[in-house]
Amino acid sequence: MKKNMHIALGAALTATLVLASSPAFAVPRSLPAGESLYAFAYDDGVPAVGLVDVATGAVTQVVPGVDGQAYSSPAYNPVDHKIYVIDWTNNYELVVFDTQAKTLTTLASFDCEPYTLAIDPSGNAWVWDYDTDNLRPVNLTTGACGPGVGVVAGGNALYGMAFSPNGTLYGADYDSGELGTISTVDGTFTQVGSSAMVSGDNAGLTFDSSGIAWVIDESNIAEIYSADITNYSGTNQRSGQLTFNGVEYYSEAIVVGPSAALAETGSDSVALGVTGLAGLGALAVGAVMMVRRRAS
Repeated sequence: MKKNMHIALGAALTATLVLASSPAFAVPRSLPAGESLYAFAYDDGVPAVGLVDVATGAVTQVVPGVDGQAYSSPAYNPVDHKIYVIDWTNNYELVVFDTQAKTLTTLASFDCEPYTLAIDPSGNAWVWDYDTDNLRPVNLTTGACGPGVGVVAGGNALYGMAFSPNGTLYGADYDSGELGTISTVDGTFTQVGSSAMVSGDNAGLTFDSSGIAWVIDESNIAEIYSADITNYSGTNQRSGQLTFNGVEYYSEAIVVGPSAALAETGSDSVALGVTGLAGLGALAVGAVMMVRRRAS
């Protein structure tokens, strides 16, 4: 349930002083050059896709939307330079966001129940199937889900999943707030030390090319945080609450992708997830994902 807070001026000033003195709430991180953070609507639908100012949380419309639209777990594909996302508006549909044309296009219906989507540096896609708790490969053209490689034990509510720049698949457990690696061979979930989110209500996960993880804290009205994923509790920094035209913008789905200017010039292939010259255009963020809450 969304929460609205009206903070008195005195309390706001006090909070500002406290945050300024806390390492966990230092000046918000910036994204590497040529990269942007996109947010997809959940229920509110306006805008359907927005560009996030990581310094403030303010959202600028990229694609208009309508009320009732609900998107989850966007992932950037470094092969075709597009962003794929799960659309829950009409059950489970695979949708592609073209950053150059600024369009959302429905491709197919999934034949499983995906809550999270991640794309590896080679363009191979994976979903976590809520119905079976299995990690499954998925076809980005047809939405067909392949056989599960294994139950993601320890990830009972895997509401965030993304590949880091080094090609490691990470997952974020919504119920516990724990972050861990996921094996694409057998689905094994291995917790990363000191990784629990303070609230335990992470709604997703994405990486920039420097390896910094970006998450939404859904319990705190869609606040954006960034951190070293191997030590979330010790390194997280708050960017701010998502807002559109000064009003709360509720989202459970963010992804780091190429900035619009790069997409328009076709130069985005150099950016995401690249490590050194040998990786240019090859190793990229299979970015993730945010996920809707289970019906209570």
